[in-house]
Amino acid sequence: MFVVESKFWFLAFRRERFCRSVLLLFIGLVAPALAVSASDQAAETSSEDGRARSHVIYGLTEEVYVPALGIHLPAKIDTGAESASLSATHIERFKRENEKWVRFKLAVEGLPDTEFELPLSHNVRIRRRASDFDKGEDKDYARRAVVELVLCIGDRKALLNVNLADRRRFSQPMLVGQDGLRALAALVDVNAAGAMGAPVCAGAETAIAPGQTSESEKEK
Repeated sequence: MFVVESKFWFLAFRRERFCRSVLLLFIGLVAPALAVSASDQAAETSSEDGRARSHVIYGLTEEVYVPALGIHLPAKIDTGAESASLSATHIERFKRENEKWVRFKLAVEGLPDTEFELPLSHNVRIRRRASDFDKGEDKDYARRAVVELVLCIGDRKALLNVNLADRRRFSQPMLVGQDGLRALAALVDVNAAGAMGAPVCAGAETAIAPGQTSESEKEK
């Protein structure tokens, strides 16, 4: 009986040693490879050329180029806001070939009130400030249409969700919040303004800025 028990004990001990060896082999060889792969993937997603981005410093206001709209305009850089917002009016949701779209006009001082049509990403509920609605209104939230737009600040660009709202009462027609700061790997210097200068992404040199006249307007 003692011999049989010893044999089973010996087999169990060998099995335990084998499992431990396999685990150590995984930790020593496979895990480092996975870590390197994850690190490489993070670097690849941090910038277009596969290199990790260092942080840039934005001021409280920056010039933003919006390729899809062919404009660049001033934006407030707001660490207290989550998403980005663009000043627009006549916002109308509609369907095109069973897809959700939104039609709107720019509401930016110094720019033509051009009408645009873009695919609707989704709708979002934004908590309204007391200054956003007239006295007597009982709405605490505003339902805003959201579109996907590439925004360029300086030499960096990112695809962001941008909600549409009438911002004509605010100091800047566009707002860039935390989502944009993370996507662009940016920090904010509250003592600076326009730290990045004019956008330099491809196409920015031909974009219309507030106060400028487009070629079509010149022809008229």
